Amino acid sequence: MKLKDLYELVWSKPLKQICKEQDIAYADFKQLCTENKIPLPEMGYWTKLKFGKPVSKTALPLEIDYNKELDLEVSKKVKENIKTTPKILYPKKIHPLVTRAKKELNITKSYIEAVGRMKWNRQKNLLPIHTDQKLQKRALEFMNTFLFNMEQRGMKITFDHGRCYVELYNQKIEINLRQKYHRERTANDRGWSRQEFVKSDKLEFLTGYHSRKSWLDTNRIKIEVKIPNILDYIEKDLTYWRDVRKQQAEEEKLKEIELLKQQEIERLQNIEEDRTTQLYTDAENWQRANLLRKFRDAKRNKEIADGTLNEELKTWLLWVTSKINELDPLN
Repeated sequence: MKLKDLYELVWSKPLKQICKEQDIAYADFKQLCTENKIPLPEMGYWTKLKFGKPVSKTALPLEIDYNKELDLEVSKKVKENIKTTPKILYPKKIHPLVTRAKKELNITKSYIEAVGRMKWNRQKNLLPIHTDQKLQKRALEFMNTFLFNMEQRGMKITFDHGRCYVELYNQKIEINLRQKYHRERTANDRGWSRQEFVKSDKLEFLTGYHSRKSWLDTNRIKIEVKIPNILDYIEKDLTYWRDVRKQQAEEEKLKEIELLKQQEIERLQNIEEDRTTQLYTDAENWQRANLLRKFRDAKRNKEIADGTLNEELKTWLLWVTSKINELDPLN
């Protein structure tokens, strides 16, 4: 399907209906549109259209290749892969990092204390586990399973400036496991309200620093079940950045080669300019040398004819001859 055809399809019917007809996961189809800069109808677009209210259709950006071919089968395969329940490997031993974390971790009783403890843990290069006593055992077990499955995929844990990272292909992403806190606003007897952080019984796993991705317990699914999906995301992210860095390195190499080529062109141009300038200079000097020879000979002949050729004049003629020889490029 061409990009312009997909654009027309997106603006012809709701996305959920398209996904159902095409048998594509909603998130994957939306991502396909986003990656190819296809604008989507804003929320409420189809409701307004149904009741005859004015709506506007966002045009495709001018720089887009309207005839670009898009493969919807790829998105369908992604959906099929999601349906397959990923396998979790359970370790028989406790990971050394988990053992060390268990010895070092202290119990946190409040959100503020959890934040402070998080900073303290970073100073000791501990696994980023931030929970109260009730969830700490489960958090350690989760991290032990996570580390085992992670290492089976060739990844490893590294610490940098107190932060914990998963590393693969020399690329790394920060991780964090914490107890979820919710913000709640309460009021006192005088009516003054303030915001408090209230802890829940849910674990949350986060990756990234600026652009974070999180997995949170739900009432039906615990994040332990999501470990393969978490690792899939991490592996995909690190693979993406490996390819980006590789492409950047290749581009830098090409830039360096192009720069060397340009420098060589400029060097040859400078040589050519210097040779041309020297040619003109040599021709002018040759003409001046010939003119000086004629002048010298005429001067000597005149002095001989007048009978005034003395030693002083002979010395001068020798000096003129030396200057002519210095000037003449053919000498």
